[in-house]
Amino acid sequence: MEEKLSPQAQKIIQEYISLPFANVAGARCPYFNNAKLGQRGQLKVLVGKGAPAEIVEEAKIISIQYCHGLFDKDGLCDVHLDHPAPHEQTECVRQFLVDNNLGVDCSGFVVNVLRAHFLETKKIDFTKKLFIASRTNLLRRLITRLRPVEQVSVAVLADEKNSEIVSGLSSIKPADLIIMLKTGPNKNHNHVLLVTEKNDRGIKYAHARAWPSEGKYGHGVTEGIITITDPNQGLLAQTWEEKNMVNQDNETYLEAKQAEILTIKRLWISN
Repeated sequence: MEEKLSPQAQKIIQEYISLPFANVAGARCPYFNNAKLGQRGQLKVLVGKGAPAEIVEEAKIISIQYCHGLFDKDGLCDVHLDHPAPHEQTECVRQFLVDNNLGVDCSGFVVNVLRAHFLETKKIDFTKKLFIASRTNLLRRLITRLRPVEQVSVAVLADEKNSEIVSGLSSIKPADLIIMLKTGPNKNHNHVLLVTEKNDRGIKYAHARAWPSEGKYGHGVTEGIITITDPNQGLLAQTWEEKNMVNQDNETYLEAKQAEILTIKRLWISN
């Protein structure tokens, strides 16, 4: 039996994979993590938490406001002959997004997709149900309450107050999270994959990530599949495939192997 996320959630994923620009197809949303810039008090689209339509709109605003010339006054892509790679509008748009720090981080991607999923299936904005670490400062508590999406990290999703551990591959369902804590060469990175489909043969997932091998412009939202070859073993004993790369050639799999904690979790709101 095949299970999937809700239609609206699937639509949001596809809009991240091909951002909804009016006259440009296939511009995959880049990965952007605000940790390096450390911007505070900004719109969520500027800190890696924006939905696809918000990213598209902000790209148009930045282009017109700062006279970059990528979009015309109607918001349509208008690449000039002196623009890099003029024959490749999609690549021009992706480069523009990366150069202007427009994209989504892994938790921002998950939150926006699951927000659509739970609104459609449960009529609930799940972000308002999440426990986010208590703030002693009244202003910070108010900000957390009014702008919860910006406050959600992998650690928040993984918190036992927000999610429970899923035991066994056979129990996995769409909307479950594959959590990697303290991963990467320096063990200072957290990551999350969103389970989008499940059947007897495997698990499909989607996430926002940046593989080092992809360089400055190649990263972004993508999908992968974990084929279940031994249902009695854990995640790392299965076959992970992404971008036609399998296991040791798949950097997402390697990141999972490096994690001090690799677990499958289910938000309490899913129950």
